[in-house]
This record gives sequence, C-alpha cells and structure tokens, in this order.
Amino acid sequence: MPALFEKNIYEQYGLYCDEKFSFGQYEGFRSGEHTYVLMPSLRRQDHLRVQMAWATELQSMGIPQIAELVPDVNEKAVTKVDGMQQLLFRLPQWSPREGAEATSEGETLALIHAFSRGWVPEVGELHLYGRWLSLWEARMEQLEAFQQTIAHRLQKTAFDEQFLYTFPYYLGRAETAMQWLVEEGREQLLPPYEATITHTRFTPRAWMVADEHRTQVKMPLSFVYDHPARDIGEQLRYWYEKDDEAEAADFLQKYTHGQPLPSQTWALVGARLLFPLSYIELVEEHYMNEGVSDARSSVSEEPLEMALAGEERYMKHISQCLRAELPEVANAHWFTRERLAKFFSM
Repeated sequence: MPALFEKNIYEQYGLYCDEKFSFGQYEGFRSGEHTYVLMPSLRRQDHLRVQMAWATELQSMGIPQIAELVPDVNEKAVTKVDGMQQLLFRLPQWSPREGAEATSEGETLALIHAFSRGWVPEVGELHLYGRWLSLWEARMEQLEAFQQTIAHRLQKTAFDEQFLYTFPYYLGRAETAMQWLVEEGREQLLPPYEATITHTRFTPRAWMVADEHRTQVKMPLSFVYDHPARDIGEQLRYWYEKDDEAEAADFLQKYTHGQPLPSQTWALVGARLLFPLSYIELVEEHYMNEGVSDARSSVSEEPLEMALAGEERYMKHISQCLRAELPEVANAHWFTRERLAKFFSM
C-alpha cells in the first residue's frame, strides 16, 4: 500500500513518486526522468500569474534553469497535499556547468536585472520599489509592540531577557538605516522605472542547486519588483554575517564585471546593510510562533547571543565597504569613530 504522500501525488497530479527526498526546507520527489518540488502556496492567484509571466519572459530572453509550474489533474495551480495548499514545480533537466565558461551567480543576476528593468507588476504586493521606508517602519513598530508586551511579563524566558537587552541597540541601528535611506538613498526621489525583477531574499540559497557542478534553478515564487540594490545588499549581508569578505568581493566582481555601481545604488545597498533584517526575522519568527511548537520555558536565548556576538565584526565589514564605495558620504558622519563606538558599546 503506497504511503500517504505518494498516494496524494498520484491522485492529484497523476505522477508516480519513484523517490522522495528533502530539497532544503521543501519536499521533493523524482518521477521518471524529472525532479519535482512542492512549495506552500502563500500568495494570491494573481501574484502567481504575474510571477509565472515574469519567469516565461526571462526564459525567452535566455535566462537558464527556471522552474516550471505543474497544474494538477484538474488543471488547477494550487492543490492540497498532505493537508496543505501547495504548488508543484518541475525542475529543468540539470544542465552541467562548463568550468570557467559557466555563467556565475553574479553574472546571471546582472542579466536578470538588465533584462527586466521596468517590468511593473499589475499587483501592488509584488511592487516593493520605493516602499522600503514604510515597510521598515511597520516592522519596527511590530518589534516595539513585542518589546512592550514582553517588558510587562511577570515570568520571562531567557529569550525574553535577551530580546529586552538587545532591542534598544537594534532599534537604534534601524533608525540609522531609515535616516540613511532618506538622506543618502533618497528613496522618495527614485525614478519610476529603475526597478527590476529581484528576489524576496537573495542569498546563495535563493536558487536551488544539487551540487556545485550544476546550474542553479530559479524559483518564480521568490520574484518581486524592486531596485537591484535589494539583491546586491542581501547577498552582501549574507557574506558579511558569515565574516567572508572574499566571497562578497567575488560576487561584486562578477555582478559588475569590474565596473563601478552607480552611487545611487550603493546608497540603497548601504541602507539595506544597516537595517538589522536578520535580527528582526529572528525575533518575529520566535514571537509570532510562540507556543506553537516549543514550550516557552524551553526556548534558548542562544540565537540572539550569536547575532550580537558577530555584530561588531559585521558593522566593520559594512563600514569598510561603504567607505570604499561612497567615501564622501560614509566618512562624513555616518561612520565616524564616535558613531561606531555607539554601535559597539553593548
């Protein structure tokens, strides 16, 4: 008798599951010569239509290895599998990389940005261009609400205590990022058609890859419309948090082909790097899921301690980067010795 997963796949898609496996945080399987990945359906149908249209257009322009949406036996995009509304994607046949001639991640990203400039979506939720300030303000208001609630708890966990200790520092860093965004990034003055197809969070894990010798697969569900600085900044954030300047520099070299980025782009990258997104996500995930999986009393404060332990190193990486790329701006008052001392005083 087939397992429930295999039974669901056959009933919903008419596919035999030859081998089931985990693909990062997602479930995948092989059927015949093809590989499939199930992903939760988190957006509305009109979002999905726009993202798949973008994917089709990018493919027509030569962007390789974009996953294809597979409808169920009733020609519906969204299907319930294992009790969840899910989407099924077929991954392209693996295309081996050709040594030094293979297009790197940075080069491919640059092509996506160049090809898709001005592809304004019809649905507002995918249109993040020019909205960083309002989105960041909303997220910090959420964290301030958490802080006020936790401060009044009679019984606090170790995580609660560490959050209350670290929050004033990260609030200050977020306020600095928003001030930088307005004064240096001039988000409110951005030209209307400078945005491109970007990713919700562009890290080395944003594109699926089986091994280093095979081409990476782009997942349309991660596509949003925003300034290229979004992807550049998030890739640099990842490597700076890993304390790996060499990988950050290699990505930039391949993305830019050694040509300087516009100062406007660097100003927006600087704002993203200053905004404490990793810390915010960690706190949001904890308090929004509190009581769902773990007992409150058993939750460790270790993730927050680890974030704080690497903070000084991270801030030095971004200060060095921005001083090199925007010397007149960064050296003026943003990264003075006194300001850095304030950042590192905890």
